[in-house]
Amino acid sequence: AEVAVKRSLFDHAVMQRAAELGAEIRENVTVTSLSRTDEWRLATGGEEFRARFVVAADGRNSTVARFAGLLPNIRHERVALQGHVRLPRDFGNRVVLQLLPEGYSGQAPVNASELNLCLVGTASTLPRLREWAAKRFALPSNQAWRTITPLARSPISPAHPGLLLVGDAARVVEPFTGEGIYYALRSGELAAETLIQIARGGDEPAQCRAYAVAHAAMYRGRLWINQLARAAVVSPRFGSALVQLGRFQPAILRALTRAITSAQPRDTL
Repeated sequence: AEVAVKRSLFDHAVMQRAAELGAEIRENVTVTSLSRTDEWRLATGGEEFRARFVVAADGRNSTVARFAGLLPNIRHERVALQGHVRLPRDFGNRVVLQLLPEGYSGQAPVNASELNLCLVGTASTLPRLREWAAKRFALPSNQAWRTITPLARSPISPAHPGLLLVGDAARVVEPFTGEGIYYALRSGELAAETLIQIARGGDEPAQCRAYAVAHAAMYRGRLWINQLARAAVVSPRFGSALVQLGRFQPAILRALTRAITSAQPRDTL
């Protein structure tokens, strides 16, 4: 069974649990510098912290990766808009990925009254996508949108001396199949297990290499689904051919559906 929850509520629950287990929380602060000699020094403007290890869990535009000189060039080929809108009465308990001439739209209920709506296109097609969404979902003129970019970025090695990257900080997966939360949580678990082993006296380079191997294995066998969906959206001709193939070979669509909806948490931004 799947449970839908707002991302803000989920994040708050995770933060509260971390605090209960002894983590010190700092909110509304920004990392202003990061350097390393024998240990890490991290400043936030008002405070400075020192640490043997840093875990970068700060998203696709990771500040930690940027300060460490690891952030690759960003491709601003497409942009996403995300917002919560009124749940249509007849929507039902389903997740929709809708291909459109200007891009695509992802739709999923987050509670009994709200729908998580995402629009993805280029800078030039987003205005038309917004017009489509306004008509389709009867949106108000002041509908609030959150902008998400980049949707694609080269991966970064997740393990470096004294530094582990988790979630989108290491590898960005375009959210066709709603798997971003799974990768974030699972890579966080792997990083925690790695640090526990090092703290218990394990060989640090060996443990970091093991983390990198486990991190790569986590994605293996599933990225092809994402790449196939991305190709269908970026190339409308290919997408149309895939849909037509599915009409005549339903088993293909059933296999893709099983692969996408296998038991993993889904994003509800």
